Amino acid sequence: MRETYVVAYDIADPGRLARVARVCEDHGDRIQKSVFECFLSPSDLIRLRARLGDEIDRAADQVLIVRLGDVAGRVEAIGKPYESVERVAVVL
Repeated sequence: MRETYVVAYDIADPGRLARVARVCEDHGDRIQKSVFECFLSPSDLIRLRARLGDEIDRAADQVLIVRLGDVAGRVEAIGKPYESVERVAVVL
């Protein structure tokens, strides 16, 4: 049985931040910059925890995994949906 989880993170290093984001993207949908909604089976949750644990610095970073249970389709967002913005660096 899959349950709904919210995964949020605060990562101190840009390199680790990108890796943690990729892990979360593999397991759920981005709903804000550092917040994901994930529908996970028990084995998916174990894999997610392990992968995140491998990427973070436990002294500097924090990942929160909040179990919401069986609430698929009942999470409400108020305001505009998250939109990913492509950023381009211009070097002169």
